[in-house]
Amino acid sequence: MLAGTTAREKLAEDVLVLDVAALTTVASYLVIGSGESVRQVKAIAEAVDEALAAEGARLLHSEGLEHGRWVLLDFGDVVVHIFHREAREFYRIERLWADAPAVDLPPVRGEGRQVRTPRHHDREREIPPAEHA
Repeated sequence: MLAGTTAREKLAEDVLVLDVAALTTVASYLVIGSGESVRQVKAIAEAVDEALAAEGARLLHSEGLEHGRWVLLDFGDVVVHIFHREAREFYRIERLWADAPAVDLPPVRGEGRQVRTPRHHDREREIPPAEHA
């Protein structure tokens, strides 16, 4: 999934992509990530927006970019949440989607580790990056 990969390339922490299609009609995928600073949160959000726009995705709505504590980018099928680390720890929105399977992301170029997947997401499935970005 391009949104998750782009967030990780901008050094987003704990990037998580959840397949929520079976749980809601609002979106098919939620991308959740965090940054260490307001500047980094904004940079991650802007990079995700630019990468998805380059692939033809249209940003339908955004919130929070001016403050950089919790940025929401709504692309229709994909909704991206980029948090300042402290805000993510406070709101913990992952727990609201505990029944959603996590999507495995390919490693970022030059990175040998996989994205962190919380234990409650036992069911995982891969999706082709270009189809759902």
